[in-house]
Amino acid sequence: MTTAALPSRPRILEAYVSREFLKLCGLLLATFISIFLVVDFFEKIDRLVRAQLGVGDLLEYFLLKVPLALTEVLPPTVLLGVMLTFGLMSRNHETMAIRAAGLDILRLARPAVVIALIAAVLLLSLKLYLVPWSQGRLTLFWETKVQKKPPPSLLSMQHFWYKGDQVIYNILLFRKDTQTLEGVKIYLFDRQFNLVQITAAARAQWQGDHWRFYEGFVQTFGPGDEEFGEQFQERDIALTERPEDFAGLEKKVTEMDLPELHRFVQRLERDGYKSTPYRLDIYRRVSLSITPLILVVLGMALTLRGGMINLPAMVTLGLGLMFGYWLLFGLCTSFGEAGRWPLLLAVTLPHLGFGAVAFVLARQVAR
Repeated sequence: MTTAALPSRPRILEAYVSREFLKLCGLLLATFISIFLVVDFFEKIDRLVRAQLGVGDLLEYFLLKVPLALTEVLPPTVLLGVMLTFGLMSRNHETMAIRAAGLDILRLARPAVVIALIAAVLLLSLKLYLVPWSQGRLTLFWETKVQKKPPPSLLSMQHFWYKGDQVIYNILLFRKDTQTLEGVKIYLFDRQFNLVQITAAARAQWQGDHWRFYEGFVQTFGPGDEEFGEQFQERDIALTERPEDFAGLEKKVTEMDLPELHRFVQRLERDGYKSTPYRLDIYRRVSLSITPLILVVLGMALTLRGGMINLPAMVTLGLGLMFGYWLLFGLCTSFGEAGRWPLLLAVTLPHLGFGAVAFVLARQVAR
């Protein structure tokens, strides 16, 4: 078959590369996750043994750990997967044969890039939704089954203050199971932070879209020294805050998914608090999902630059560059969190830098 007769899209070779890449990635992923879970288990083995957990409980614990493990090991998995795939092809002289046949070797990298793109979407979903959910369930598992505490839904929050939308709450007791506030006082302020009204009630209960207050008193402060007071037995009061806002006080940022974290940031900014670390966390989660795509291009370019390669040395170089990538990302985000750089610049600069390196190396690949 002449070179001109070769198909422009060598589907058989692409399928071969896809199969080898997926096979190696699957093996590496299983290995890395197993190591992650074994190390974590032996770190906590004394607590888990004392809790006398059954096989089902241990299985649940490991399953809840898997999403976090995936986010940690997915980038090195795709990097090593692509380097081993093309490295072994080079060692077996397959890449030389492909070049000799007149095919562009970079055309065969398309399946690896597509798989890396799928890995990036998976990583984004994990970081924004699945990992926060699993971390919340893991916290609940640890508190109830290891530390033997009652479920948080049955615990009431007592004696706390909460700053809302132009209001400050002083709450004696919040019952999560019935969505009821007891011994509640609400201090309402105007835009100049002048106190305009105080509402006190023995009880307030959530009615689906509003609060209903019982056995209370409203004191309103007018212009000058004017004051107006009114007692009531029942009254509906429209407030911005909902039961989940109070319940969310006990939720860690790592347990918040994207909508929850976004609402948390908006509330902080609305109330005049600094939201930089939490907004940066949103940008960081989104930004880090790009790393599999850049690492695949970088690993492929490193492996295909020459003819025969020293595969162990090449893998070591690739891993070193990956750790440098993470160190640079941590350094840049530190500058962003400190307010020295804009947040978007802090989370995109490492990707731009290593993306440019990967692009330059890819241009140097012998075709």
